[in-house]
Amino acid sequence: MKLLILSDSHRNLYYARKVIERIKDRVGMVIHLGDHDEDAMLLSNEFSEIDFHYIKGNCDYNSFTESEKIITIMGKKILMVHGHKHNVKWGYDRIIYYGQEKEADIILFGHTHIPLIYYFENILLLNPGSISQPRATNLPSFGIINIEKGGFIDPAIMTINERNSIDRLRII
Repeated sequence: MKLLILSDSHRNLYYARKVIERIKDRVGMVIHLGDHDEDAMLLSNEFSEIDFHYIKGNCDYNSFTESEKIITIMGKKILMVHGHKHNVKWGYDRIIYYGQEKEADIILFGHTHIPLIYYFENILLLNPGSISQPRATNLPSFGIINIEKGGFIDPAIMTINERNSIDRLRII
């Protein structure tokens, strides 16, 4: 199953809509990692044929949305958090330890607006960056995770430009 991972849309859905419209026939689920959870709700209504999961972030004031969620896809346990409670702007130790406590195979987080693919032992950490306010790259970014039947996980960070061209971001 292919997952589209979005984060930190901050009430600007222009590129999120473009991406979903472009690849909706090739993804089985959209995950939004907060800031703003209302954006995820709107997108979920607009693209009701796609399964959506979302959480709230540090900018989601007065929200009743969960601040974390665990879902299992094709036998892989996925922990969804925004990242601010784990101080991800200062390092990944806390979020890794938390993911280990939860026995996660994949940890998805946002908050920094900086795309990241990182492996710690057998845990994949993925931050899709921001679909509306990118940092460390000048293009809005999002994540794609393909989970195959045998358990193989193929993560990627993608960018979209003003011509709506989607490209894989090379992470060094």
